[in-house]
Amino acid sequence: MRVKTEEKRLAILEAAKGVFLERGYVAASMSEVAARVGGSKQTLYSYFASKEELFVAVMLEKGARMIDPLFDRFHDHRDLPTGLGEFAIQFLRFIADPEIAAFRRIIYAEGAKSNLGKLFFENGPKRGWTRMAADFSRAMDEGRMRRADPWRAVGHFFALCEAGPVQRLMEGAVASVAEADLVEAAGAAVEVFIRAYGLTGETASDA
Repeated sequence: MRVKTEEKRLAILEAAKGVFLERGYVAASMSEVAARVGGSKQTLYSYFASKEELFVAVMLEKGARMIDPLFDRFHDHRDLPTGLGEFAIQFLRFIADPEIAAFRRIIYAEGAKSNLGKLFFENGPKRGWTRMAADFSRAMDEGRMRRADPWRAVGHFFALCEAGPVQRLMEGAVASVAEADLVEAAGAAVEVFIRAYGLTGETASDA
């Protein structure tokens, strides 16, 4: 029996990333991924049960390294405006990355035709959104944010972040977004969110 290793899993993900970016989701095949990584389809399927599962794993691998720490830092941040400002710019830099934008376009194109969109959301964004919703709920209990539906507030925050230049990037209206535009978009998103939800800084006991 072949022993599954993390090194092999990462090699598969790297090979699959290249195939998906070059071929798109529909044209990509498990056979080509197996050939690039230098193994059999049987070995590939022992790591990932389907092409959908492999695609989601490729997408989430980079997210786990870059986005999960952002939620960790936000959770530990007592000053909401500052914490959201730091989160927003790092998040926008992440989703404006050419590879991430390309994969998201694939999800938008194929998500409604398969289980791809649901798999991605359940295993990726939903986990982070749930954590932030809990942090918002805590802030509401402590009087640092007006009372509202925390989950809806999270949705509003991310929608504000993606409005403007990132939306145009996803639509293909622009090829890339300049750093200055990302910074401006992040600042505008946080400003609107602060006004809408009555965010304050540290509580009196923390100051």
